[in-house]
Amino acid sequence: MTELNCKQTEKLIPSFIKDDLDRHTEKRFLFHVEKCPSCHEELSIQFLVTEGMQRLENGDTFDLNKELRTKMTTQKRHLQLLDSLQRGLYVTEAVVLLTALLILTLVVL
Repeated sequence: MTELNCKQTEKLIPSFIKDDLDRHTEKRFLFHVEKCPSCHEELSIQFLVTEGMQRLENGDTFDLNKELRTKMTTQKRHLQLLDSLQRGLYVTEAVVLLTALLILTLVVL
């Protein structure tokens, strides 16, 4: 997995906030943000401004720092689940292939 630099990460912040990143990019984004205090702070600021303005207009009460932590945790769990499903698919494909080869071997013999 190629790592993102700060400039690339900061450009992706609006897309992350809107849930508009593909799985691979989101994984790289979260990895960088968790390791880089500067980018984490920039994400927090943009999230607070974006979500906070919307909430203020709606008159809602909110804890945006908590919501950002929840969003990041949820997205990481979602990515882990997708990775697990992908690995399961690979295992299933391998089992099917081996079964087909075994059946072919038995038929030929």
